[in-house]
Amino acid sequence: MINTILAVAALALPLSAASTPRSNPMNSGGIVSLSLVEALAAVRAPELAGIFSFIAEGDSPFAFADYLARDKKALKRYIEKLGDDLKAANGLTAWDHSVCAGLVNLYASPLANTFGRPEDKRMSRINQCVLAPVIPLGEIVARRKR
Repeated sequence: MINTILAVAALALPLSAASTPRSNPMNSGGIVSLSLVEALAAVRAPELAGIFSFIAEGDSPFAFADYLARDKKALKRYIEKLGDDLKAANGLTAWDHSVCAGLVNLYASPLANTFGRPEDKRMSRINQCVLAPVIPLGEIVARRKR
């Protein structure tokens, strides 16, 4: 009887392991992208890197967009940083594109009533950022004036 139970358990173990999704390091917290670190420095909130380390890397652009939507000074600083990157490299990182797309989605949603929509000029800048070419972060950093 015990041998039968052990045999069934041994057969069920690989099945249960195969049916559960494996942990993907890109979907777990603990990883903070360089684009996020740069964005946090631009908005003068580097202390938030610890909080963002608990957010999966794939979700961090939208989480950052949510933060920006609620902090108008941070949004203004971030848009200035994106404008400088556009002038220097004629493009933005894919991460920055995701943040701007998240902002557009947030401002188009009913949630915008809770934190307010920015003025038309700032929304136009955000939309321009969504349409800008995608360039790797290393290339943008190399093209910046020091």
